[in-house]
Amino acid sequence: MAVVVLGGIAVASATQLSRLKGELVQRQQSIQALKAQNVDLEQKMSQAQEEQSSMETRVNELRTQLSTANGELTRVRTSTKDAQVQYDAMAEEKTRLETQVARLMRERDEAINRMRQLDDERKELERASVRMRERFALLDRDYQRLTEKVAALEQAQVQMPGASAPATSMAPSASAASVPAVTAAPSEDAVKPGPTAGSQTVELPPIVVRKEQAGTGLPVRARLVEVNPTHRFIVLDKGSNDGIRVGMVFDVVRGGAIVGQASAVRVRAQLAACDLITARSPHIPQVGDLAIQRNP
Repeated sequence: MAVVVLGGIAVASATQLSRLKGELVQRQQSIQALKAQNVDLEQKMSQAQEEQSSMETRVNELRTQLSTANGELTRVRTSTKDAQVQYDAMAEEKTRLETQVARLMRERDEAINRMRQLDDERKELERASVRMRERFALLDRDYQRLTEKVAALEQAQVQMPGASAPATSMAPSASAASVPAVTAAPSEDAVKPGPTAGSQTVELPPIVVRKEQAGTGLPVRARLVEVNPTHRFIVLDKGSNDGIRVGMVFDVVRGGAIVGQASAVRVRAQLAACDLITARSPHIPQVGDLAIQRNP
């Protein structure tokens, strides 16, 4: 019985010893691993020390660079202040120049608009000049026609039997007043047949303003011998010999009613061309109407 117990103890001790040996081996392996780690750590520490030394050197270099940079920064700040002053001055100059540019652009636009207006006015003046030249050409043509009519009428008066005086002795107003009889004037100016066949008499207008009456305050009266509604002008059978002047204004009268107004723009000795200022439709001025001076 004792032998069995001792055998069991011996078996237990052997097992425990084997276990302890295994743990011892593990501990030895751990120690070896720790030694290897220690060596590795020592190497790393050595590297770290070298790196620390290098870093300290680098820090010293950076401090030197920082000191230099601080000095440079101070200089740059000073330069920046100067640059800021220059920038402010340049900004003010820019603002002033922009204001001048805006003003010049406005003046340019105004000048362009003015040039356009002047060009339009020039074109309108050119058109008006062309129209005026056309009107003057028409007036000269009509004046030549009326002059020929007056000459023909004077010649007819000379050849009429029983004429009281030769045509050369007639007053200028009388010769001019005879034009309506040739251009279909009213009845009092028409040529009427005489008592014998082939003879004719000429009746002058009932109102005659002679040259010697000009300037006496009496209104000048004349007959319309030509009406041009297209160019709005008329021709009167009186001229400078009867006291008509450029700018004189006339009322155009028919049957006691005013049918328009006209202003003298070109005056000859026995004829006057007038611009038709107003025409009261439907009573448009016609050949034979009476023209009476306004405000003599």
